[in-house]
Amino acid sequence: MLKQPKLFPNAIVNKYELTWDFEIVTEGVDIVVPKYFRYDGASIPAPAWQATFTPFHPDVMMPALVHDWLYYNHQVEIELVDDIFYRLLRDNGVDNLRANLMWGAVKAAGRFFWENDKEDLDYLEKLYRLVRNRENKDRYQFPQAIIDRVENTGGS
Repeated sequence: MLKQPKLFPNAIVNKYELTWDFEIVTEGVDIVVPKYFRYDGASIPAPAWQATFTPFHPDVMMPALVHDWLYYNHQVEIELVDDIFYRLLRDNGVDNLRANLMWGAVKAAGRFFWENDKEDLDYLEKLYRLVRNRENKDRYQFPQAIIDRVENTGGS
């Protein structure tokens, strides 16, 4: 099993929050998920839980964290993001059948969630404001539009 993120359940928003930066290199991509990033585990519909996992199963939490962050920041193309998800599932101990089921699901449905909507952009802006003064902020790979949006408003 790979290194796992340090998470805190946030009952107010019904999500987990990263308490430390999470860094991983996979498929040749250096990924750094920033502290304070919130996500809702793996997006697995209830009917699929018997065949795969529940959204907060330890085997899928880290791959889902990385996948969600990459869907927000678009650091790499969607096809590679989904392949990274598969690789992290396998490297984290998920068997081939379940990893393929989950990979197939994100390949089929992910394109509907790839583009950031207003809520996503507002969240990215809020998150960037929290971490923008950190030494390694460039490693988070925030979209340039978010950086410009914050820095061109005086940062407040």
